[in-house]
Amino acid sequence: MRTAFIGRFQTFHIGHKHVVEQHSDEELVLVLGSAGESRTDENPLNVEERKSIIHECFPKIEIYAVEDNESDEKWMKEIIEKTDAEKVVSGNKVVLDIFREMSECEVEEADMHEPEIYSGTEVRRRINSGGEWSYLVPECAKDRIEELVETIKKSGTQYEFEPGWKKKNSFHGTAED
Repeated sequence: MRTAFIGRFQTFHIGHKHVVEQHSDEELVLVLGSAGESRTDENPLNVEERKSIIHECFPKIEIYAVEDNESDEKWMKEIIEKTDAEKVVSGNKVVLDIFREMSECEVEEADMHEPEIYSGTEVRRRINSGGEWSYLVPECAKDRIEELVETIKKSGTQYEFEPGWKKKNSFHGTAED
């Protein structure tokens, strides 16, 4: 079955790698969303930079880029046309809803492996604050991400950060944790 794993991959982390490995028995392709050229806090890396990180871990995986579109239907159709996907996997509930409502694709929520710890938001936050980030990304991608740290910092908000991982410091943590 041809499966499209859709995400921004800003930046590729252990949760993403876990999903790719879970679907290794399928014909898996990746779809990089938010493929525009602007660098922002949420999207500091361009398409080629993201591809290069992913290819460090999975050199043969097919990767497609899709720009955001005001029409969910056009965006979805572009992904299906580019990938010939029969199944869509994503950690984004909006993406999953679009495909459930407007396509005949099988839809599956990505099992991102401890998403309260492993997230692109957390990787970027830690890089921007000078915190430890390398344990959040696959070993195979660390060197390439290290080469892009200054690019990520230039695009991101600088945060106050207390060294050492604590759930309360996580973007996904709560004040009560």
